[in-house]
Amino acid sequence: MNALSANVSFASRWRMRNRRTNRRAARTKSSRRGWSLMLVFPLLIGAVLFAPAGWFAVTGYIRQHPYFALKDIVAEVEAPLAQEEILAWSGLRVGVNVWTVDPEQIATRLLAYPGVRAAQVRREFPQRVYLHVSARRPVAVIVQKPLTYLDGEGVWFPVHEQGQEFDLPYLTGLTELALEAPIAHTALVGVLPLLSLTKLWPESLSEIHWDPQQGYTLFLTHRRLTIRLGWETAPEKFAQVGKVLAQWPADGPPALVDARFVNQVIVRPYTDERSQNVPTPIRPL
Repeated sequence: MNALSANVSFASRWRMRNRRTNRRAARTKSSRRGWSLMLVFPLLIGAVLFAPAGWFAVTGYIRQHPYFALKDIVAEVEAPLAQEEILAWSGLRVGVNVWTVDPEQIATRLLAYPGVRAAQVRREFPQRVYLHVSARRPVAVIVQKPLTYLDGEGVWFPVHEQGQEFDLPYLTGLTELALEAPIAHTALVGVLPLLSLTKLWPESLSEIHWDPQQGYTLFLTHRRLTIRLGWETAPEKFAQVGKVLAQWPADGPPALVDARFVNQVIVRPYTDERSQNVPTPIRPL
């Protein structure tokens, strides 16, 4: 064997050795990869199975930690609602964990309180809850037991004993009726446009009396006039009564303004329970 053939044989053996080494390395890497996959799957399964329990333990710890104990309840409450009553109705109390406060649930509870129109509840971590409560705006007082407000949306609610007093017209004639009854509902629905249209008059209302047979009868605040509208609440009719009020003297005698007829208003001075004047004949205007 010459030197050249010996070198070729050595190189050949070296390449074969490298191939065997590479195969062993490849088998080792493949084996390691297989073992890694075998380890990853149990870990993933364990994470899926035990993560909820771990998260529950963490949240339970947070919900009991004194760092999140409620210290401040900031309440903005519109009149005539009383702040103390709203706070009591909310169920919030100092010391509860802020994480346990459900803003949506408390807002729903506040909306059930008579006279509340809107409620917003917000948690301010770590130790504060903020309340903003809007009140319904009453437009009339329904003479009931207990005394009841009617707001501009047709919603009625009891008057709070310590609430703010409003200078509003009284709605009478419903004392013996349940306000949930259909007949009372019909009467209340008609009051809203009536109140809106009487703002065009130069005189404010003192009382609205409703009768199931007679309809609406109005009493003014400063004039001794009784205005019978019946069931008529059209704008044209209120415009006709407004013309009569503009002609009738402010210090005139008590009179009945009958606006139940088509295209005419009849004024009849008369004696009612509020005056001792002698009645006079009918005089149309």
